[in-house]
Amino acid sequence: LPFAAMHVATVAMLALLLLQAAAAATDMNGERRCGASDEVGQPQVSSRPLVDAPIRPHFDRRSANPVSMALGRGWLGEKITETASPAARTYTLVKMEAKAKSMGAVCLDGTPGAFYISKAPEQEQKKQQWVIHLQGGGWCYDEPTCYNRSMFMGGSSSYAIPKQTAAGLGLNGMMSDNCTVNPTFCNFNLVMGWSCDGASFAGNREDPVAYKPANYTMYFRGRRILDAMLDTLISDFGLGDAREVLFGGDSAGGLGAYQHANYVQNRLKKCSWSSWSRMKFKVAPGSGFFLFHGNVQERNVWPDQMYNIYYLSNWTISDNACLDAYTPQSKWLCLFPQILYNYIEPPIFVMNSAIDLYQTANTLAAEPIIGFPGEGSSQISFWSGYNSSAAPGWKTCSGGCAQIELCSQSNIDHMNAYMDNIEQVLVKPSTFRKRGNGAFIYGCYNHDAELSSLNYGVYKVKGVSMQVALSRWWNSRLEDASKHSYLESGRYSYPAAVTDANPTCNNWFDGVSS
Repeated sequence: LPFAAMHVATVAMLALLLLQAAAAATDMNGERRCGASDEVGQPQVSSRPLVDAPIRPHFDRRSANPVSMALGRGWLGEKITETASPAARTYTLVKMEAKAKSMGAVCLDGTPGAFYISKAPEQEQKKQQWVIHLQGGGWCYDEPTCYNRSMFMGGSSSYAIPKQTAAGLGLNGMMSDNCTVNPTFCNFNLVMGWSCDGASFAGNREDPVAYKPANYTMYFRGRRILDAMLDTLISDFGLGDAREVLFGGDSAGGLGAYQHANYVQNRLKKCSWSSWSRMKFKVAPGSGFFLFHGNVQERNVWPDQMYNIYYLSNWTISDNACLDAYTPQSKWLCLFPQILYNYIEPPIFVMNSAIDLYQTANTLAAEPIIGFPGEGSSQISFWSGYNSSAAPGWKTCSGGCAQIELCSQSNIDHMNAYMDNIEQVLVKPSTFRKRGNGAFIYGCYNHDAELSSLNYGVYKVKGVSMQVALSRWWNSRLEDASKHSYLESGRYSYPAAVTDANPTCNNWFDGVSS
């Protein structure tokens, strides 16, 4: 009897604690407090002097190859034990009309912020597993380029189709719902934040910006879109009950994942159910490790343009000690992953090309646009690439139609040096050696390979594919980082071939437009 009484008392106490936790997480309206964002409508930072630099839109080379769909086993021949997806899942568009009005969570053009969600298959929903992905799409940098961007899908939710598939959204590879391609995450709840702010979901400027030549008003509210998305996922879709969350993004969205990793983790762990169950939260940004690096003429083209959008948009980073480590005049440097990386708290797995196709065109080979910042930059189309690959001798070696076989000896020397640099800055911070972390740095001349169903499974470093490396890291428990770190050792020779740095690189999407 005494033992039985103790058992009943223990159960009763646990039940009481759970009820108290639930009550503590619920406000007067019955909504979870973790669903309310903390930093809506921050005071804007005063504008700083603008500096010159060019831009180029995000380039997408992620389409799946039919060969990948024909494989009946995992990428390394292993048997797939997870439940295979019976058919392509539907992604439903959620336009946050109410949040646009109450929070100002709007795109550049003033249309409501949005996201896509594909709920886990019914038999998997009790697991409460989530992947939250921030869409890429590059940036804009001044009033004219942001006006230009607002005319297209990168600055508006008007172009978002109500019902989509993963392939239709370019979400292959690690975001695929095909369990042959993506056995680890295919049955998770899959979310993609729609990129339409031009600032990696970080803009938080209260007052609109008037572009006088077109009598046009623009809004920099990407951070509010992120907050509104989290609020909506918690209140309407059950994210507050999540047991496992993988947070990431690609390209500019990957940069956003670095920026917001600590903040999103803290937001979700304010939910009592998540804290009670010790929610697993990890971060895996793809193709977002953009360097603070000059062009081939040692001009800080891309860093200068990021400086410009930082102050124009009131770029907002929260819950990160990097901000305390720099003076007010230097805090903008925290937007660069090589600096911010050292202050990221949750376990992180970096996926990036050491010779990223986008960075080659827009950092190494970029030239300042005449008239930037100012009205002159609007005369060049957003889709033209602005002045990427404009440095002398780089037109055929970098950019969307690049052929690495046409790169000169000088091109190759610069590219190999860039590969050395990105690996050096990655391994220098203590974060690289922190238990629970990892990295997959491949040498293929590509961008967004983690969203290619072919390359996600084919690219290998140290004999391990990106898919297997990510899966092993995800399923590990704070293991030594060296067990999950894969760094490319190969480099390119002259004349160059696609497979110089890594024999698993291929002609489908590397160095040759697909």
